[in-house]
Amino acid sequence: MNRLSFPPLLLCAVALLAAAVTAAGEGRVFVRSRYLMGTAVEIKARGADAAETQGAINAAFDEIARLEALMTTWSADSDVSRVNAMAGRAPVRVAPEVIEVVEHALGVSRLTGGAFDITIEPLVQLWGIDGDGKAKVPAKKEIDAALGRVGYRHVHVDRGEGTIFLDEAGVRIGLGGVAKGYAAERARGVLKARGVRSAIVNAGGDMAMLGKDGDRPWRVDIRDPREPGGTMGWLQLENRTVHTSGDYERFRVIKGKRYHHILSPLTGYPARRSQAVTIVSRDGALGDALSTGVLVLGPEEGIKLIESLDGVAVLVVDNGGKLHMSGAMRKRFHPAPLPERRRESVAPSLS
Repeated sequence: MNRLSFPPLLLCAVALLAAAVTAAGEGRVFVRSRYLMGTAVEIKARGADAAETQGAINAAFDEIARLEALMTTWSADSDVSRVNAMAGRAPVRVAPEVIEVVEHALGVSRLTGGAFDITIEPLVQLWGIDGDGKAKVPAKKEIDAALGRVGYRHVHVDRGEGTIFLDEAGVRIGLGGVAKGYAAERARGVLKARGVRSAIVNAGGDMAMLGKDGDRPWRVDIRDPREPGGTMGWLQLENRTVHTSGDYERFRVIKGKRYHHILSPLTGYPARRSQAVTIVSRDGALGDALSTGVLVLGPEEGIKLIESLDGVAVLVVDNGGKLHMSGAMRKRFHPAPLPERRRESVAPSLS
């Protein structure tokens, strides 16, 4: 599960502020990056008016930053931190956006039988793979104790009152596996409202596309999880969201064994059935959460689940490196020739 424990704001001083402009198709292409939600967020937008297009991009970044402030666990004042602080004591009133994201997360928890679960935070903290400290393999009794505080049924949302309540002390939520997809989609909405017709928002592998890339669909390369810089193939899409979860971004080798950051809420250990999962969806929060849930479930159960959902496609790389796809994904996926899998791609890529 991708953890949304965003670094303190001082890290924004190292934000990527590069801007690029090229002439292409309808108007010019503007590309800007900023460090938000614990990752480099890149927005590429096309427009005829430089000031208006760059203003739209800035507004989209501002929306992501606003959502980050609500959902980070690094700030004691965020809505999520306040909910965690009151676990077992009282409901907490939160912003409507937090209610919406948590409800999305709980829906995916039910769909996946708990393979995706925002209450996994006690396990994440125990393993320490996602942080800057020294990771360790916890003792089984420690894992069992942490698992006792994990379970999406501990989370109670009252939409009428605008509150979230965690019904047991020690339960904590983290929105890292759902919030970036939600934020990318919200940023796309801001761009559209500002008159942009062609754009892509990439929040560290959670992507939201608006229109086409000029006169052709957006090309999204799918990274080979075991070949740095390699491409397994690509998708051509418009007006969709794409989300990838993988075991290759954050991991530690401990006593010669590899442990990655996506933990199974069902076992308490790193998920072992898949190396990577890519989801194509119309809904950013849904797709983001499903990519983690399917990685935990593995290809057989995961694809069966996705086939039951409308408007969702999935590609799974299993623990042996074999590709598995839903029917809808087979229609979209273009496999790369073997030499291209060893070559760095210049198209928008997922990580």
